Amino acid sequence: MPPKVRYTREGVLGAALEVVRRDGLRAVSARSVAKVLGASTAPVSACFGSMQELNEAVVAKLIDRLINLIETTEGPDPLRAAAYAMARFTADAPTFYGALFLERHPTQPDWVRLRRGFSSRLDRSPRFQRLDERQRDALAWRAGVVAHGICIEIWSGRWDRADDDGLWRLVDQLVEPVIAAYVDAC
Repeated sequence: MPPKVRYTREGVLGAALEVVRRDGLRAVSARSVAKVLGASTAPVSACFGSMQELNEAVVAKLIDRLINLIETTEGPDPLRAAAYAMARFTADAPTFYGALFLERHPTQPDWVRLRRGFSSRLDRSPRFQRLDERQRDALAWRAGVVAHGICIEIWSGRWDRADDDGLWRLVDQLVEPVIAAYVDAC
């Protein structure tokens, strides 16, 4: 008799992320995750105490992925790179963007951590060094609002130029003027 397959929390979470990638956050259920695993619903229940706990883990993992992408994306300046990273994240998996930002979450995700990720490298950029922390956060918020507008266009399918040049062009045309106006005003 072959040994029983052991399912880990990370494995179940990975299966849940696959459900989200394919069908969105609302499609995550013990049954849909079990189907991806090729198992019964028992591993889902054993690894996560509730579906809310699993959904919270999915959202936290998506935030981790987005922050990692923001932190590793290079560009003309860290704020435009962060806006590009959000657009790339959305273009690569629109359902991930929807799961993070277009669903109501019973427990608030760590939005502060995500916003800090958006502004984390600004103090190391010569362009933004004269701004204090509050000003850098305010600028990151403004640029983030515009980046979300770009992401909504991508998510909805109204903007279908998901190649790197098309995304950078959007960031340069829409985010850069917000950055320049704020920096000039300070």
